[in-house]
Amino acid sequence: MSSASDERKRGKMILVGFDHSQILERRFKAAGYEVLTVRDGMAAIDHARREPWDAAVLVSTGSLVNVADTAFNLRDLNRSIEIIILVNRLGTRSNRFLRPLLEHPIERTRVLTRRQLQRELAAFLARQQRSATR
Repeated sequence: MSSASDERKRGKMILVGFDHSQILERRFKAAGYEVLTVRDGMAAIDHARREPWDAAVLVSTGSLVNVADTAFNLRDLNRSIEIIILVNRLGTRSNRFLRPLLEHPIERTRVLTRRQLQRELAAFLARQQRSATR
C-alpha cells in the first residue's frame, strides 16, 4: 500500500554546491524530491556511479569549467538525468563565462538563475496543490 508521501515522490535529485540557507533543498523536498546535497562535482559523480539519479542541480560558484565538467560526467554516467546549472545571473559580465555553454548546450541541461528556478518550483507546487484539491 502506498502512502500519500510515496505518491508525492517525484524522484531522486543531487544538489551540488553551496546552498547556505538550505532553501533549495527545502523547496525541492516540498516538491516531492528525495534530495542529496553534496559539496562538489566529484562527490556528485561518485554518488552517480553508485546509484541512478533522476536530476542534478549544479550551483555555479563562478567556475564554469568545473560545472561543465561535472555536467558532462553526469551525462556520461546517465543519459536520461535532467541537469540544471544554477547561476547567479545571466547578465553581461557572466555571459563571458556562460557563452560556451549557451552556444553549445549539453543535452537535457538547462541554465537558470535562482529566480527562474524559484518561479518554476512555485508554479509546479501551485499546479500540484490545484490537482490535489480536485
